[in-house]
Amino acid sequence: MKMIKLIYKKWISVFAIFLFVGISALQSQNYVTTYAGTGSIGFVNGDTSIASFNRPFGICLDAEGNVYIADAYNHCIRKISTNGEVSTYAGTGSAGYQDGGASIAKFNQPINICMDDEGNMYVSDFINQRIRKISNNMLVTTIAGSGVAGHANGFTTEAMFNYPRGICRDDNGNLYIGDSWNHRIRKISVEGIVSDWAGGGDVIGVQSVGDYVDASDTAARFYTPCEVSIDQWNNIYVADAYNHRIRKIDADRMVTTVAGNSGFGPDGGGFLNGPGEIAEFDVPTAVHIAPDGNIFVGDGSNQVMRRINLENYVSTFAGTGEAGFLDGVDSLAMFDFPRGSVMDVNLNRLYVVDYNNHAIRIIHLDAYVGEHEVFSSAYQVRVFPNPSSGKFMIGFSEAIDNYSIQVINLLGKVVFEENKLVENYLEIDISCEDDGVYFIKIAKGEDLIAVKKMILDKVH
Repeated sequence: MKMIKLIYKKWISVFAIFLFVGISALQSQNYVTTYAGTGSIGFVNGDTSIASFNRPFGICLDAEGNVYIADAYNHCIRKISTNGEVSTYAGTGSAGYQDGGASIAKFNQPINICMDDEGNMYVSDFINQRIRKISNNMLVTTIAGSGVAGHANGFTTEAMFNYPRGICRDDNGNLYIGDSWNHRIRKISVEGIVSDWAGGGDVIGVQSVGDYVDASDTAARFYTPCEVSIDQWNNIYVADAYNHRIRKIDADRMVTTVAGNSGFGPDGGGFLNGPGEIAEFDVPTAVHIAPDGNIFVGDGSNQVMRRINLENYVSTFAGTGEAGFLDGVDSLAMFDFPRGSVMDVNLNRLYVVDYNNHAIRIIHLDAYVGEHEVFSSAYQVRVFPNPSSGKFMIGFSEAIDNYSIQVINLLGKVVFEENKLVENYLEIDISCEDDGVYFIKIAKGEDLIAVKKMILDKVH
């Protein structure tokens, strides 16, 4: 049975000074967990605890909160339902090209995906040089692309792409493609006409050298643009990988640089946090504009997730900067080439595709320590230390009788529960539980006093 005990008042009087005053200096931290994927290459459906992937790449959500993954080297689209079940959404698992029902259709390294409000999905089919659609009645068709690498505008399958990567959709139904080795952003209109939306030049082809120019529409230049993301005003954000920058194309097709000041080319990246004009990235291949305007960047070769906030300040959002596979508080967690991400505002979490770890990770947002409270009444309640090794104390501003306390994990399971008369302090031990974020719910009779967040981290 988990232990709970009262702390002697004589010791309390000394400790309280630090607990109630010094704790305010603690800073907030998010927390990283593994949602699905074993860390090894595989193709296994089932519960998230056993499911496996093979170099997953892109990610999107539907209106119900189901997660979809472009499982590139398994040549299919996977689905993670809201109850944590992984299944194959479309594709056979074998490389090829075939339209038809989702269970018989074939892809060749599907690399990025997006979804419209009706539940239709759009896929950048990388090696097939095509853009595909999975309708909401599970029929796969080809929207655009001849199947041959090159550059040609025109109607549907007359058009040519050169390893299409990013894909997003505006509120009129037009699609935009990060056409990586054509160094352009292409547009597919609702009528099926493919055109150059931004970027130009005569140099195309795998390993060709792009350029860096901020300018209007086709006068602008990119260098292997990858993922694209669109906001509510139809501004498109581009992960300009070998320019090591995040670019923006506004609705009038003006291209500007949001953040990045590294060199150019595969080896030109760097790492520096700060204002966008001086910050540095190293092969950012993924970008996601969240509903609140924050921009999240999969800064691949730096092995971190970065954030560009509303003041255009770049910071490290999660990751140590070293390749690895480790859950924990954001600054201690490790990734191995993080790529696509998507925000679930309902669950307050950022899903991240961890490419070389063959996994889907979650950054649980706003998992604050110290003073943060999900709910608070007139009572002052403190939790310390936070993060903890599993043994922590709760301090109250006044004695409480007829109180109840629950400690609840992220899955909603109660891992500790106690009803007792308490004076000002108590100590709890849940060190036998797994590392992660926990909620501490405190009530007095039928009245809720406080809900706190606590991070359990035994490793560090």
